[in-house]
Amino acid sequence: MTDVGPLVAAGRTSDVYEFGRGSVVKVPRPTVPSHWAAMEARFTAAVCELGAPAPQVRDVVQVDGRDAIVFERVNGQSMWDLMVSSPQDTRALAVELAEVHRHILSAGLPAGVAGLVDRMCGKIAEVALLTDAERLEAQQDVERLPRGAALLHGDLHPGNVLMADRGPVVIDWFDAAIGHPIADVVRSSVLLRPFEAADQRPHLPGAPSGLLSRLHESYVSAMSDVVRAPADELRRWEAVVAASRLAEDAEPDESSLLALWRGRDRREERPLLAALSAVG
Repeated sequence: MTDVGPLVAAGRTSDVYEFGRGSVVKVPRPTVPSHWAAMEARFTAAVCELGAPAPQVRDVVQVDGRDAIVFERVNGQSMWDLMVSSPQDTRALAVELAEVHRHILSAGLPAGVAGLVDRMCGKIAEVALLTDAERLEAQQDVERLPRGAALLHGDLHPGNVLMADRGPVVIDWFDAAIGHPIADVVRSSVLLRPFEAADQRPHLPGAPSGLLSRLHESYVSAMSDVVRAPADELRRWEAVVAASRLAEDAEPDESSLLALWRGRDRREERPLLAALSAVG
């Protein structure tokens, strides 16, 4: 067994501990499939080699009989912690989040990172809250939507951005994929927007009233040119992104995600479209 130091951070699926000098080790929980750590290490190393704002991977070691990833230690608060402690800076930080996202989307194509279509279809196949017919429709929509060839982070939100002295560093690259940039911006929009149970969103804890609305509107405004597409197409992107998010069992209240999927053919204005309308 590899000895680890004090706990540095705790996430939904993993814990991060000090590990020697200048490193941390990310230890998956027992519920996480055993091969995930090696996949995340491979993806992170590949995007880091391209120059994307990712931490350096130093090793994969065994902790309690399970693979765990050794990363360089990135000193700095998360962008989300800065927003919560200084809500007046939210708009400026949202624009910086958009700049980070543009850097990722333009980084190039790393070797060994899966295509988005296969990743999304695989997730949708596991969603128990959808009927067989709904899962098939969602997978068919993923296949029909425009394809692209950009690096996608797959889970970009302020809690996954560390504000280091050298600039923002993005963590948690397990969901990295190659696909259309709109998919990644819509995914971030879904992660940022103020659902009715905004205070229950574990990836963005402790949001003061109104912060998520300002964050979402400012981020979408800054990315508006990337998601310039017909409204019906954006609704379909939202629907399939929400359906694939359901597979992650990450939201205590999944009703808003289900509403995005089941409202895929309705023409009412949604938060993403409203934010884009405000830009125009």
